[in-house]
Amino acid sequence: MRVTVLMENSTPSSRLAARHGLSLWLELSDGRRVLFDMGPDEAFLANARTLGVDVTSADLAVLSHGHYDHGGGLPAFFDACDAAGREVPVYVREHAFEQHVSGTPERHHAIGLEPALAADPRVRVVGEKCELGRGLTLFSTVRRDHPCARSNLRLMERRDGALVPDRFLHEQSLLVEEGGRHTLVSGCSHGGILNLMDTAEALAGAPLDAVVAGFHLMDPSGGTVEDAALTRELARELASRRASYLTFHCTGTDAFALLRDELGERVRYLHVGSRASV
Repeated sequence: MRVTVLMENSTPSSRLAARHGLSLWLELSDGRRVLFDMGPDEAFLANARTLGVDVTSADLAVLSHGHYDHGGGLPAFFDACDAAGREVPVYVREHAFEQHVSGTPERHHAIGLEPALAADPRVRVVGEKCELGRGLTLFSTVRRDHPCARSNLRLMERRDGALVPDRFLHEQSLLVEEGGRHTLVSGCSHGGILNLMDTAEALAGAPLDAVVAGFHLMDPSGGTVEDAALTRELARELASRRASYLTFHCTGTDAFALLRDELGERVRYLHVGSRASV
């Protein structure tokens, strides 16, 4: 599988736009193409054109969770598909279009998606597990054997009329099996990257060979990063597994430096325009 980053927080190229958000273009070995997340706005489309990627040629699209920095570009994607005469299914988790905010119950700002988009016929709402066929599986997990990032504490959902801690039931990840290799693709890993890896390995019945994911070790709203000791502990656990790691976006460069100290060449940070094979 080849991964191209269409949107991320940073880029070394003056020809590409960077935004706080994520969009990935996945090219599978059998020729299928998957758009994974759409960034916060339409800028991922301009980046795609510059990089020679036609996102309307996707066989399917996946929205990892219901936050604007991953799905704010969904209306622009629909418009592009309409203009190209293409109808691409977009797979979303239940609860993706419900209200999500960042901050505290007393002081917060909206980070969710436009609820009206849920009615679009191209939106396919799925549950905890969805087999997409030919080695692609969407899944969610509620297991919390390993800790989640502390920055989750600022993220809330509206439930029964009140703002309460987000359970991240709107989050899903993609497990890719190609030629006996297993790759996990995740957006922000709000459920905890180790929990997602454990679930993916249970589904695969084998250890993961590669992980392409944000680890949510920074909180842009609160202006904080994960505790260095906890990040080093995570790095040691990741190093104990056999996978290689591609990361970006909510991992943050400060945390990446600590991960790199432990993992060396097994971890790489991707920017807008980066391409990598896994």
